[in-house]
This record gives sequence, structure tokens and C-alpha cells, in this order.
Amino acid sequence: VAYSKMNVILYGISGGLSYGPLGMTHHSLQDIATFTAIPGIEVHIPADRFQSVALIKDLIKNPRPAYIRVGRNAVEDVYNENDNDFDFSKAKIIYKGNDVAIIAVGEMVYYAKKAAEILKSEHNINALLVDMHTIKPLDENIIKQASNIGKIVTVEEHSIYGGLGSIVSRVASNYKPTKVKTFALPDEPVVAGKSKEVFEYYGLSVENIVKQVLEW
Repeated sequence: VAYSKMNVILYGISGGLSYGPLGMTHHSLQDIATFTAIPGIEVHIPADRFQSVALIKDLIKNPRPAYIRVGRNAVEDVYNENDNDFDFSKAKIIYKGNDVAIIAVGEMVYYAKKAAEILKSEHNINALLVDMHTIKPLDENIIKQASNIGKIVTVEEHSIYGGLGSIVSRVASNYKPTKVKTFALPDEPVVAGKSKEVFEYYGLSVENIVKQVLEW
């Protein structure tokens, strides 16, 4: 598909921990690492239903090989039906700020958004919140902007290896020395449980993101 530049969209349903209770045999935590390593294919992780619809329309209008990762379960809305300014060649800035940069993908964007709102309302910390819906091709300009802040937090439903945190760290280091704290899943057989339970077990929760940013 990628080598021949075929007009094919690979739609990965039930990515991440969607089948959480069924354990490691049903988890998909290495797909981003796999697909980003293939030359010629785009990699997208939409945050909610509105962004998913916009992405499909964009891929149909401008055909190119792509992999889309979505979950199995309903997720909270990050956007609304009036949001129509999605540009899938650029990361989506949800909030502007200069105290810390939070970059998230997929279902984790909602958690990161809630964390950013708590940081602002309760602790007067203004976060640059970025929805990195497109992992490849990557919007390196937004990572350069985040590098200038000096502190970057990445949040993803993926293995600690080869995902958003790894990619952001690689790109950020090209611009200036930057501290990057990655919230991801460890390199081990992940525990079984409902998605939210597993998220909380490994610190992928609103409360823990807030806590870690404050300690930082």
C-alpha cells in the first residue's frame, strides 16, 4: 500500500486498551511505532467523533495511504459540531500558554484538556495544549514552539517505546535542550481491566497529570 502509493485507508478499530479486560493478547500498544516506521504512509489518531469525521472527509478528498487508529468504546467529546477548522497537516492548538506544553493524542486529548483546565483555574499555570492528531507527517513547528517553553509533557495510550513521547523527544532535541515527561504504558504485559481502570493504574489520569506537572 505505502510503496505503491495506493489510495487505501487502514482503519485500526479497537486500538490501545479498547479490549482492556481481555488482556495483552487483545491490546494494541505498538501500532504507532510499527506504522510510523513504514515509508509513505500517514498515521492519524483522532481525538473524538467530530475530528474522526473531518479526517475521513479529508482523506477522501485528498487520497493518500493512511493508517487511522480509533478506539472501540465511546469517548468524551473534545470538539463540537461547529468545529470545522481542522487542518491535518498541522497540530491542533486547543489552549495557548507559556508555562508548560502538554501534547496528547487520541482519547488522551480529553484527559490532557481537563488537566490543563485544572492547572489554569486552580493553580494559575497556563499550558500550551496540543492535539497531535497526525503523528506522520509530524508538525515539527509546534514541537519547536513547545521546546522554547522548556518543559514538555506527552500523553498517549501506547507503549513507552516508539510512540508520541519518543517522537517528540527526538524532534525537540534538534532545537534546544528540552525536558520531556512522557505519560505512556510501560514495556511489560499490561494489566487487564476496563480502559479507565488501566489508565488510572498507570497514571494516565487527569489527577496524576496535574500532580506531576505541579511537582515539576
